[in-house]
Amino acid sequence: NKIETLSTLDSYRAIQYAQIVILVLDSNDMLEKQDLTIARKIIDEGRVLIIAANKWDLIDNKKKSVEKLNDRLKKSLPQVHDLPTVLISALTGKNIDKLIPEAFKLFEIWNRRIQTARLNQWLLMMTERHPPPLSSGRRIRIRYMTQAKTRPPTFVIFSSKGNQLPESYKRFLINGIRNDFSFPGIPIRLLIRTGANPYN
Repeated sequence: NKIETLSTLDSYRAIQYAQIVILVLDSNDMLEKQDLTIARKIIDEGRVLIIAANKWDLIDNKKKSVEKLNDRLKKSLPQVHDLPTVLISALTGKNIDKLIPEAFKLFEIWNRRIQTARLNQWLLMMTERHPPPLSSGRRIRIRYMTQAKTRPPTFVIFSSKGNQLPESYKRFLINGIRNDFSFPGIPIRLLIRTGANPYN
């Protein structure tokens, strides 16, 4: 309806100027369509997303509800793994004090920069363990990797046939970066450039 549309537009404007966004959900009715739309927008904009599940004091089967929420997040927002979730009650004040420390912790991770030498050692290990696919009968070569920026962490790979590197292999590398360099719940961007190492 019109009110929901205006609310969503206001949320989008706020996201554009935010660094960290705490998305407050109703624990009795979590991750409806509008919630997911806003969550995807936050991730696409490269912002840090924290899920705050409110009215947690009203939930009877807490273990089952947590499992259901985590499963829904994993399926609906696969581009970011291990999204931070804080279970709160605005009425009782439960866990409200955990939101700000969580935000500061994630802000530091969002700003993290990885040394180029470490990245290329890691890249060599990953491509030896799981080589890139063939293209026209020849192996796609990944030559070099660097971190272009932070906020969000953005990495650039130079490859012999970058435009032919499949999305599945890009996801493999992004998940590897997230796990091996500890970027839990942080949106990561990976750009592919065709060509040799530009710093030689």
